[in-house]
Formats: sequence, C-alpha cells, structure tokens
Amino acid sequence: MLIHTKLLCIKVMLFTTKTEYGLKSLVKLAKKSSHEPLSLACIAKEEKLSKIYLEQLFKKLHDRKIVKSTKGASGGYILARPATRINLLEIIEALEGPLAVSYCFGDKAELACSCRGCLTKKVWDKVQKNLTQTLKSVKLSDLI
Repeated sequence: MLIHTKLLCIKVMLFTTKTEYGLKSLVKLAKKSSHEPLSLACIAKEEKLSKIYLEQLFKKLHDRKIVKSTKGASGGYILARPATRINLLEIIEALEGPLAVSYCFGDKAELACSCRGCLTKKVWDKVQKNLTQTLKSVKLSDLI
C-alpha cells in the first residue's frame, strides 16, 4: 500500500486478512484440547469466515508443520506442536511469505537495493531485526 504526502511517497507494510484470519483460527485451535480436532467448518461458522479461504490458509499452515490434519467424521485440525513452541513470525511467514520492511530485504533485494552507499540501509536493517525478534518472541500461547 502506498501513502502519498506532499513531500514523499512511503510504502506501508500491512498484514492482510491471511494473518488476521489465520491467527484467529490458530487461537481457537490452541484453546482446544490438543487431541480434539477442530473442523474448518466449525471455525468458519463461529468466526463468520469463508471456509474456502480457511482451507487455503490451513494448507499453508499444514505445509509449514504448524497444524496437522485428521480425516474422518470427527476430523479437523490440531496444532502440530504446543502453542508455546509456535511463534508469530513463523505463522505470518507461512501465510504471507517472507517478511520485509523495505525493498532491501524482499525477494528481489539484489535488484532493489544495489546502491553501495545507501544511507537508509542501516535504519531498515535495525527495523527488520527488531520486528523479526519481536515476532519470534511472541508465542501463540501468549494470545490465549
């Protein structure tokens, strides 16, 4: 998202509904017993979310081994490990992709930040490290 002011144009980093809905759903799972699967239909109904959208999100969470699925009539999803061992950074990156506060840290960093004398690189580096550390330090269990 771009915000325009009279003097400059700033790229703003926003987390999408992927993160919002993914976190809401994972908090629901974390509140359940670790052996009782929760269906996406149940989560979708309780949270008033699209089941199809949740399926897309949970595929990503499953691929990153944050959740496990169980089949059958009483099937659904459970956390792959305790909520105390799942941090916000891994959840957000599973849903959104790599976290970057500046083009210097994105997928195409070598193209976007090729200036050797970049005056802002140190600032963005510090912001990136602080954000990463903060999100790593917050566990899913802290949201319950």
